This record gives sequence, C-alpha cells and structure tokens, in this order.
Amino acid sequence: KIKIRSFEVSHGSINSLCYIINDKLAYASDVSHINEKDYSKIYKMNYFVIDCLREEPHPSHYNLDKVLELVKEIKPKQTILTNLHSTLDYEKLKKKLPKSIIPAYDGMKILIN
Repeated sequence: KIKIRSFEVSHGSINSLCYIINDKLAYASDVSHINEKDYSKIYKMNYFVIDCLREEPHPSHYNLDKVLELVKEIKPKQTILTNLHSTLDYEKLKKKLPKSIIPAYDGMKILIN
C-alpha cells in the first residue's frame, strides 16, 4: 500500500507541492521556500529529495546554501539534490557535500520500505 500526502510550498511567486510518500520520503522538486510551520511534516524523514538548482540564488528554486540551511533544521537521514543546473558539477558536488547529502543522477532509484 502506498500512502501519499502533500502540502503547499513556494515556487517563486506561485505555489507547488511537496509530496510525502509512506511517511519516509519527502519530494519537493520545484520549490524556493518551505514555511517553518511545515518543517514538522518533513522532520527526520528517511529521504528528502529537494530542488537545488545552482549555487547562486534564484527566485523560484532553492540554491545550495539554502538547501544546506534547511537540512540543518529538518535533519533528514539522507538528502538527495535534484533539479541540478549544468553549472553544478556532479563529481565536485559529491566531494564537497556531507555524506548524508548526495546529488541525484539520471535513472536514480530509491527503495523505500
């Protein structure tokens, strides 16, 4: 059985959705801000898949610094950065990030029990 719920997040001047799957994975691919009042919904999630467009700020997407700040607050076990711009080199990013944060790649699969 698959349980999916969602809540609204900001994607620049419009809203988008963060999906929570089986209370183990949160997925927010088009997001620039998550309200603090919603942090409890994704706190200590097993997997957190989050938009991380580039290192520079962007009006409609999280950038790397903002993602790292968010991760410190919500403490997921594993964070997966998605929506990466070509300016973020996969290998350099992997070396730079803490072990609990990894860049996504094409064809990546996650098994959630």
